[in-house]
Amino acid sequence: MKLAREDIIKACEKHLIKLIVKNIDRSALKQAVREKCDLAPGSDVSFYSGNIVTRNSQIAYRLDFSVQANLSVLLDRTGEAIEITASEKLPEEGELEAEQSTEEGGRRIASEIAQMISEINE
Repeated sequence: MKLAREDIIKACEKHLIKLIVKNIDRSALKQAVREKCDLAPGSDVSFYSGNIVTRNSQIAYRLDFSVQANLSVLLDRTGEAIEITASEKLPEEGELEAEQSTEEGGRRIASEIAQMISEINE
């Protein structure tokens, strides 16, 4: 004997999850990512999925976020990774977009590297 429609219950659950996500303290979330994952999250922290679950016989809310993290990668001259760590340095406004203009950015970077190698060889 059904007392409520399943689609109404699911819609209300989705609405509840959205309300919880809307009220998440983003700065506290970023701090938790820093402490728990040893990552320096960027500005892009976005929710993509959520559900009501049970944990230790209690109701809990699983919220899945996508987090942009800033990493520092240290390579040797053969391309081997020496170290990969979380980076506290955040990109300047527009810096990512400028680096992603593939051909122009790639040529500029190649030119800078060639200049540095030339200076080292002198």
